[in-house]
Amino acid sequence: SFSKTKLGIDTDTYKYVAIKILNQDISESALKTIITEINALKQLKYHPNIISLYDFDQKVYEKASSTEQTMVNFIAIELAQGGELFNVLSQTGRFDEQLSRFYFKQMIEAIHFCHLQGVTHRDLKPENIMLDDKFMVKIIDFGLAAPIQGRDGSGLLKTALGTFGYMSPEIH
Repeated sequence: SFSKTKLGIDTDTYKYVAIKILNQDISESALKTIITEINALKQLKYHPNIISLYDFDQKVYEKASSTEQTMVNFIAIELAQGGELFNVLSQTGRFDEQLSRFYFKQMIEAIHFCHLQGVTHRDLKPENIMLDDKFMVKIIDFGLAAPIQGRDGSGLLKTALGTFGYMSPEIH
């Protein structure tokens, strides 16, 4: 809701990347979400099933449709060419047990790694699970992430966040 994602290329490695171009007129709460995501991805780097953060910066951006230039904030992340798990499920229907176990194992390993690093995702759903070019899981969208011990250190997360349809019954 506060960015556009474009295909980019790393001019050093010639690898494709996803570039989230952030709107200039974002709210303070949206900015907090972006900062949360960047900090979580920096903390969670090097896990094969979590999307990699490559860079975040402010650069001059020239629109393809004109010569107009503007300053934009951007986040460059690993490109997940396989698309969303949600779309794959929509197109193929449910997975058989063997394929389900294959993906579930990767998701559990990634979430376990997050928890070992002290991070909880808080919005895990098929739309936030991407597949790379080899159809391996890549967990994305850490904008609602929080310290696993809670922001006040009590061990409790008190804010009801996430996508309503995926929330656990006790939150409702």
